[in-house]
Amino acid sequence: MTNTDIAAVAQVVQVCYKAVASKNQQQLEAMLSDQLSYGHSVGRIETKAEFIAAAMSPRTVWKSLGPVDQSITICGDTATVRHVMAGENEREGQSNTVKMGVMMMLQKQGGVWKMLARQGYKV
Repeated sequence: MTNTDIAAVAQVVQVCYKAVASKNQQQLEAMLSDQLSYGHSVGRIETKAEFIAAAMSPRTVWKSLGPVDQSITICGDTATVRHVMAGENEREGQSNTVKMGVMMMLQKQGGVWKMLARQGYKV
């Protein structure tokens, strides 16, 4: 585990949230593993394609979104990231505040860190 890898993993997480908030599909696709398993706090599981389609939906407009109290542990080519996802959005005209726990697994693929799995849970 190097400081360079920790910084790179933290950057992927940050860019992922920014890509979701700004609806940047190309940027989001680049940081997700083709084998992505994306778990929502309500129990719904999505593939990479399903997650991207949902994230790009115009139904939800993010005003703010990002990780809080993040920890990163790296073992070989796998990183475990834990944080609280905090944000505010508007969905179908209704304002919402989001605060949930998240665990992400990233894997170094071809020298690049990519999100392999994510699970949200209620805090």
